[in-house]
Amino acid sequence: MILKTERVSKAFGKLQALLNVDLEVAEGEIFGIAGPNGAGKSTLFNVIAGAFPPSSGRIVFDGRDITKLKAHQICHLGLTRTFQVPRTFATLSVFDNVRVGATFGGEDIRIHREKVNETLAFLGLEEARDTPASNLDLYTTKLVMMAACLATGCRLLMLDEPLAGLSMIEIASFLGVVRHINRDGGITVLMIEHILDSLIDISNRMLILDNGQVIYFGDPEGVRTDPKVIEVYLGEGDIQFGEDA
Repeated sequence: MILKTERVSKAFGKLQALLNVDLEVAEGEIFGIAGPNGAGKSTLFNVIAGAFPPSSGRIVFDGRDITKLKAHQICHLGLTRTFQVPRTFATLSVFDNVRVGATFGGEDIRIHREKVNETLAFLGLEEARDTPASNLDLYTTKLVMMAACLATGCRLLMLDEPLAGLSMIEIASFLGVVRHINRDGGITVLMIEHILDSLIDISNRMLILDNGQVIYFGDPEGVRTDPKVIEVYLGEGDIQFGEDA
C-alpha cells in the first residue's frame, strides 16, 4: 500500500467531520472517493495532505508515518493534491505556473526547466506554454493545476472534484488524461468526485463517506447496488447515475 489511514478522525469543535476512517490505496491504482455534500471528503484530503492535523489516528505514506508532518514536507515526499476551485498564479504563464511546482518539489534549478517541458508535453500543454493563466478556460486551468503537481515529481496525486464545471465532452477528455497520468506516468491517483458514473468507470476501488464515516469500501460496481449507499444518496436527492443525471 502506498497510502494508508488508520482510524483517522477530525473534529472542529463539536463538529465531528471524520470518524475512524480506514483507507488503503495500492500503488498504481486509481482510487475513488464519493459521498453526499458534507460527508467529509475534502476534510479527509486536507488531513492526508497536511493542511489539517487529524484529531486522532495515523496516516502512512510509502511506509512512513506522515501524521504530524506539514503540507510542504508531505509534498516533498511525493504526495500532492489539487483543489475543488482551480488555483493558479493568474499573472504567470502556463510555463511559469508549472515551474513553480517543479521548484517547490525540490527540483534542481539546473534541470527543472527540462522537467517543466517534459510535463507540458506529457499533458499536451506545449501550445499554451506562454499563455497567461488568467486567459485559460476552466478545462485548461485544471490541466495546468495538475501539471504543477506532476512537476513536483509526485508519486501520488489527489484530485478534489476535478470534473466540476466541465461539459460532458470535457469530462470524457479529462478522464482520459487521468488514465494517461496513471498508466503512462506511473502515478497513483486518489480522486474525489460527485459524478458517480464517471468515478465508478475510472476507479479500481472506491470508498463512500457519509457524515464522516465509511459506509462502503470495495469494488466500484458494488456502489450501484449497496443498500446504504442508495439510502444515503436518495435521502440527499443528489445521486448521479447516468449521463442525464
